Amino acid sequence: MVKPVAKLFRDPAKNIMAEIGKTAALMKNVIDLSIGDPDMDTPRPIVNATTQAMLEGNTHYTASDGDPRYLQTIVNFHNQHFGSNYGLDNVRTTVGASHATDLAFGALLDPEDEVIIFEPYFAPYKVQVEQFHGKPVFVTCKAENNFQPQKEDIEAAITPKTKVILVNSPNNPTGAVYDQKVLQDIVTLAEKYDLYLIADEVYWPYVFNERTFIPLENLAPKRTIVTGSLSKVFAMTGFRIGYMLAPKELITAAGLLNEGVTYTAPSMAQVAGTYGLQNVHELAAPLQDEFGKRLIYLSKELNKLSWAKTIPVAGSIYLFLDITGSGMDDIEFSDYLFEQAGILVIPGQAFGQGGRGFVRIAATQNMETLKKAVVGFNALSFADQQTVK
Repeated sequence: MVKPVAKLFRDPAKNIMAEIGKTAALMKNVIDLSIGDPDMDTPRPIVNATTQAMLEGNTHYTASDGDPRYLQTIVNFHNQHFGSNYGLDNVRTTVGASHATDLAFGALLDPEDEVIIFEPYFAPYKVQVEQFHGKPVFVTCKAENNFQPQKEDIEAAITPKTKVILVNSPNNPTGAVYDQKVLQDIVTLAEKYDLYLIADEVYWPYVFNERTFIPLENLAPKRTIVTGSLSKVFAMTGFRIGYMLAPKELITAAGLLNEGVTYTAPSMAQVAGTYGLQNVHELAAPLQDEFGKRLIYLSKELNKLSWAKTIPVAGSIYLFLDITGSGMDDIEFSDYLFEQAGILVIPGQAFGQGGRGFVRIAATQNMETLKKAVVGFNALSFADQQTVK
């Protein structure tokens, strides 16, 4: 008899996001507002620089921690753009931000160590903690607080086993951008209880309506691990390139862990990342402007529906829509929306129990398509429709 797979995967919870992603890949003539893959192509100058490097033979391994030019560019970018104080011993290349988060947990967690995660949360976080035998502890963020975590709720979740607080701002799925006070409260608690902070900053350029992105690394540089990605910044999802910034001892530990995982990231993707970050203002601004227009449009139009409401647009590339007024739960609503209007969204339950009653809408289609989607939302009718406004 063949021995079973690891206990963690013997009876896995339903992966709603993965299932919808498969549906989106197989179906035609649908409006796909589910997965966070921008419809824009990678800026042509990045593609040209990458192609030229490959033609010149840049198709081999780099050093395990990354191409020195890419690493130096990351350090320069954070130091100049965010006022940080990193050196080359604080950085390593990764295959996207999820890889960086994985390495961070692997470098930090011993069995039964606890990680505080703000809910709703990016779905992979839970399994990433569990695969290193840690314990995820969820703190629910509420819509009435614009999904900003509250200090008293965080402190109530801290135990002697707590080791890490994970911070994702701008947030996926809610779009929240954490205020200065909220971040300072988190840092104060981290210092009080001697905790590490993991800062998922994938959506840092996407802040709107006069909101400001505040790098957590500036508030607590000695205890913060930054997981960065260029997938959303430059519409480079297929390049699978990111980075990790952290205190030297954690970078060393992550390198030891990574030797048997990926060794290093693709050399050509590091070339692309280098070019992008060296020209970040020119190349990222058009994407930022476009996503801002899309989110503000969707929020304005969908907020007109009697059964739906949104929080003010703050950041990311997502809108988190409250659909409780439809009389359906979020899974039922998502199925109904697909059946009636051919629109794919992600039910809030995919992001934990704190997401119940919401759906995540990715603004990853052009304005013409989003206008068609709004027509589809307006055409819905509900027998048990409630009044929520």
